[in-house]
Amino acid sequence: MAYVFKNLQDEVKRRATKNQGGSQFDTAIKNIINTSLFRVAGEAPWRQLRRKTQFSTKTNYTEGSGAGAFTEDSDEITVTGATFITDEIAIGRKINLSGDSVKHTIKTITGETTLTIEEGYNGTTTTEGTYTILPQEEYNMPIQCSHRSFMWHEEWGYPYVMQYMTDQDFYKTSYDNNATGIPTIYRMWGEDMIISQPLESSIVSIVSSTTADTSISVTVFGTVSGYPDYEVIITDSSDGTTSVDGSKSFSSVERIVKASSSTGRITATSNSGNATIAVLPVGDTTSGIMYSKVQVWHLPSTAFEMQVQYYKEPYRLVNDSDVHELGQAFDEAIILLATAKLKYESNQKEGDKFLGLYKDEIKVLRRVNIDKIDWIPRLKRRRESRNNNAGLIGRGLLYSQAGSQFGPSSRY
Repeated sequence: MAYVFKNLQDEVKRRATKNQGGSQFDTAIKNIINTSLFRVAGEAPWRQLRRKTQFSTKTNYTEGSGAGAFTEDSDEITVTGATFITDEIAIGRKINLSGDSVKHTIKTITGETTLTIEEGYNGTTTTEGTYTILPQEEYNMPIQCSHRSFMWHEEWGYPYVMQYMTDQDFYKTSYDNNATGIPTIYRMWGEDMIISQPLESSIVSIVSSTTADTSISVTVFGTVSGYPDYEVIITDSSDGTTSVDGSKSFSSVERIVKASSSTGRITATSNSGNATIAVLPVGDTTSGIMYSKVQVWHLPSTAFEMQVQYYKEPYRLVNDSDVHELGQAFDEAIILLATAKLKYESNQKEGDKFLGLYKDEIKVLRRVNIDKIDWIPRLKRRRESRNNNAGLIGRGLLYSQAGSQFGPSSRY
């Protein structure tokens, strides 16, 4: 049976301090155990952290097309019969408007039938315009998803593994990034604490799923009136399930964190609840959830389920009864690494001893707990083509990145 957080604290304290010093090291030990947990989790693709999930792609949107009101040089678009908010149309999606050859970008969603675009409409004013919102390119990966992941779908009737490509390589190919079809490539770039941005400048509201979450401070960082800003919003003092509104109008949000552990989930919304900005989980003191963002190409011409296999980042241990996600086989490695860190503060020799024991423990864990994965990028060998049989850039590093012993036989 795996140690609970309190057991780990007691064992690290016993080995590192011989139970000396009373409670003065308790906070430091908690912090070091958590940093050691993250370090152990990152040592290898452990099968204990392997997860599977799926998400639905979103294709063209044309509700109410034929009843669009577009005004020359105006960025305001009205489409009678559309339901932009209900159908969760995301800002940033591209939109084609009849009479205008430019593929515009949606800047804000101002109502069920109204939106604004980045640039003014270039065509002739009309009240019978047609439009198409292009398929959605970017999707949120599951919470705490690391960059060790791969995706596949069965839209061709068999499992097709999507190819990973960096943004730099993707744009070097000069592919039409607005092309629609069955996706073959995915790009993952960056992560943040935000599920979706405000549909337009809006105050942020917070509410908990549990009445007990009273007077918890939640800090919102973002952009207000064109400048970086932040606001502290505090949950209701008598009932956490009572929604509390902030006072500042955020045009975009960068991150949201809470100042103490919560009993329930705290949800932050904007635009009168029409956009969910973030969900802060149970526990998880002074932190928020990280979401990796993934982009697909081609833009999906049909709606289907995209399958994802990934390795998650572990949650931090907060309460004494918490159990980490790696399982009991990893308890000793976490204890040894935490002890080594504490020992290094006072004794180099003893720090080296415990670090050596930790490395030996990791070797043993690798023999029985590591996943063999074959989608991690590898170096290309001499004379190996840069392209794969689908005519796409391969997963390996390029000649210029790896040196003379690797890469294609010619420099091109």
